Amino acid sequence: AEKSSPGAAIHPGYHFCKGLYNKYSRNLPEALVELNQARKDSEWGVKAAAEMLDVYLDPSGIATDPALELPAALPEPETVRAARSLRQELEEARHLKPAQVSLYKAYELLLTGSRQAVEDSLNHFSDVVSQEKESAAALLGLSYALILLKQDAKARNHLKRISKMVYTSEEAEALEKGYLLYADMHVHNGKNDLAQELCRKCLTHNKSCARAWEVQGLIFEKDGAHSDAAQVYEMAWQYDNQRNPQVGYKLAFNYLKAKRYVEAINVCHSVLKVQANYPKMRKEILDKARASLRP
Repeated sequence: AEKSSPGAAIHPGYHFCKGLYNKYSRNLPEALVELNQARKDSEWGVKAAAEMLDVYLDPSGIATDPALELPAALPEPETVRAARSLRQELEEARHLKPAQVSLYKAYELLLTGSRQAVEDSLNHFSDVVSQEKESAAALLGLSYALILLKQDAKARNHLKRISKMVYTSEEAEALEKGYLLYADMHVHNGKNDLAQELCRKCLTHNKSCARAWEVQGLIFEKDGAHSDAAQVYEMAWQYDNQRNPQVGYKLAFNYLKAKRYVEAINVCHSVLKVQANYPKMRKEILDKARASLRP
């Protein structure tokens, strides 16, 4: 596309497409830069802003460890401030329906992370679900909020609803995240068969879903099947474009356990290029793999 004409590289549509490419290649900073280049365009601007909001308000990084307690107060993350600014811009230009506004506000509160903000997000998500009962994005956010508030049984009910919804391209990302959050809960409760089923369901629709491969790797790893775990972590690592150090660590660890020392060392180097001081990578894996190769 860049070579198709002299002006292609500065066309908003080109920046939008390049932004999408970077988004799905996990190069999120560059994705935001490219999408921002298209944000003011009359044809591509609304789509670009929506994709930027998806990046800023992605709940996938929320820690759902049952042992964690929500703090009473937290400073508002920069990503939430950026999302609010974008949302207000779209709202003022009347590019958003009321339900979309409520949904974005709910995710802003959810990702703020304090107990009060999460409780407030719960009310917003509930309002959206009352208006749009089949909104996978709202049910997903509602489930995250309930898990953070230690109401797992209610969260499971909503995630079960998501797992039974008809798969559509419009809600593909929310549906897949719902499957995998539900799978995570099953893994935590020792129901690995049900978790595997949800991973396979996700991969049926999206073979390149790195997180689905990662969850499968976790299941094999918990069972001590390190060779099998390494095989599926390889898929997660590749589909994450070798940019997710957490997946790289898991892959290197299972290579080490499977006595594939050279592969473990190679992945360690790749991870350390992404994040030079990734915890335990050198001491727990790289040094041990090197020592195992010495006669």
